[in-house]
Amino acid sequence: MTALAALRTSALVRVNEMTNRTLVLPVVIFHPTSRCNSRCVSCDWWRSSGADDLSLPEIDAFAAQLPAFDTRLVVLSGGEPLLHPDVFAIADLFRQRQCRLHLLTSGVLLERTAAEVGRRFERVIVSLDAHTEEGYHAIRGVRALAVVERGVARVRAATPALPITARATVHRHNFRLLPDLVEHARAMALDGISFLAADVSSLAFGRQQLDDRRLALSAAEIAEFQAVVEATIASHAADFDSGFIAESPDRLRRLPQYYAALAGHGRFPAVACNAPWMSVVVEADGGVRPCFFHDRVGSVREQSLATIVGGRLAAFRAALDVGRNATCQRCVCSLKTGFRSAPWN
Repeated sequence: MTALAALRTSALVRVNEMTNRTLVLPVVIFHPTSRCNSRCVSCDWWRSSGADDLSLPEIDAFAAQLPAFDTRLVVLSGGEPLLHPDVFAIADLFRQRQCRLHLLTSGVLLERTAAEVGRRFERVIVSLDAHTEEGYHAIRGVRALAVVERGVARVRAATPALPITARATVHRHNFRLLPDLVEHARAMALDGISFLAADVSSLAFGRQQLDDRRLALSAAEIAEFQAVVEATIASHAADFDSGFIAESPDRLRRLPQYYAALAGHGRFPAVACNAPWMSVVVEADGGVRPCFFHDRVGSVREQSLATIVGGRLAAFRAALDVGRNATCQRCVCSLKTGFRSAPWN
């Protein structure tokens, strides 16, 4: 994508926001399957059978609609995308429409799919929630850290220039591990690591009911977490400066602030986000969400994407006040894009 094209897309996203039209939709997050081969404490996708997943022809029909929205980036998420038997055929459907691809994955299946992943994706983000096998098993429900490490190494060997980063969901079970996770990401020869709090306020990620008791922190743990964050900021200054840790120190401080707010101590970190004006999330059964956390506004199995974004999505955005909306206030991964921060570049 040329600099001029990227600038044009950013400008049109801004017009989307000002007019509540959808002139472009540069980012689409797509779940090829709702199935997962991990059993994470922060997610319930593993309970899904995948029986309602879109068929390959349905995905092709959906992908065919994206050029009309000048979609630049498709992020395959899930569920575990690599569990889908046709995941690389699905990837090719988007590539045929000139979309770049990013992969969000547990990494458990990277070892056997390294060459195919390297040929199709421009970025891989691997979940890394613990730095030991026992810790990994306690949090993600499978003994697979060594498998993930081998998978990352194989992708790196197959496609050395492919950016591979880690993403850690931080909660009661691993908040003390921040510096260990940074060091483990470096030991795996990853290109960086990012951190986010665990969502406990929505029915995203396949949840059937809300239950924050297994993830939220007690008052004593929040105070300890604040100390861990400050110690990490002090001990890893070079990693913040280089961007190896994706968050700035101030943004990392938002994590214990979020858990403090959950416990009723203070406000949630302020949120600035334009995700519903520049992206959609399309789930494995075709459901369309304005972002990961807000309710569905339609289904590509039942309506065209144009009908959805021009109808119920537009109505949703017209009524949305990000600063006051309860779901937005509790958001753990808000995204505010602009001319200098555009993931489609």
